[in-house]
Amino acid sequence: MTKYKSNSRLILILLTISFLSFNSFASEKFSFSTGATYITGDYGSTENTDIYFVPFTFKYKYDKLRLKLTIPYLEKTGPINVIKDLGQVSQEVVTTKTTESGLGDISAAAQYNLYYNKEYKFLINAEGTVNFGTASESKGLGTGKVDYSFKLNLFKVFDSFTPYSKVGYKVYGSPQLKNVIFTSAGVVYKLNSTVSTGVNYSWREKVTDTGAEKHQLTGFSSQKITKKWSIQEYIIKGFSRSTADWGGGISISYGFIL
Repeated sequence: MTKYKSNSRLILILLTISFLSFNSFASEKFSFSTGATYITGDYGSTENTDIYFVPFTFKYKYDKLRLKLTIPYLEKTGPINVIKDLGQVSQEVVTTKTTESGLGDISAAAQYNLYYNKEYKFLINAEGTVNFGTASESKGLGTGKVDYSFKLNLFKVFDSFTPYSKVGYKVYGSPQLKNVIFTSAGVVYKLNSTVSTGVNYSWREKVTDTGAEKHQLTGFSSQKITKKWSIQEYIIKGFSRSTADWGGGISISYGFIL
């Protein structure tokens, strides 16, 4: 337990130092966000799995390009064969619950605006993401393998409404998992100059032969507190064995230009 607390403090100290260093050489638009998510569900098992997820995210924007780096902390209580965002990854029946924690999968993403029509307010961008497999496989926090994904995002603005859709393909490094197509669609409604709300539905093919497709609904709202600070809240409802039954969280973001 002492080692666990020391490692947690060390991670937080390193992240703080990284953020301060990041701020010192920034020359374009940057942002930093963090928060906490809690999800729970049985994932088709006889035992529930509870997961806490705390991401530390750095974003950089320059013209049509956006870069993102996410360093997450993860804590899970449940069967070892249940993994966040995947559900049960083996056919083995596991009823013993354990509590494990540590670094999640660090991810890096790059997004580029391919096309924008100013008259019709229509945007298409492409995004590629690499998950580096830093979450411990032995603890059941991840697969321990590097994953890749690519997706196209489409947005159309209608005054206060912005409907969008996304479609992509993910390549898993683990031989247990199948490469899959995934998609999502939703809408954002701008209530006023500082508050927006929306809903998103996401779907994914099953990642194992015995698994299930992903069906998940997310409701969210966001508020601009100041020109630099914003906050977002969200609730999650899953409709298949590959998703949590319920979840929710909050995220706070700070953006700046130097």
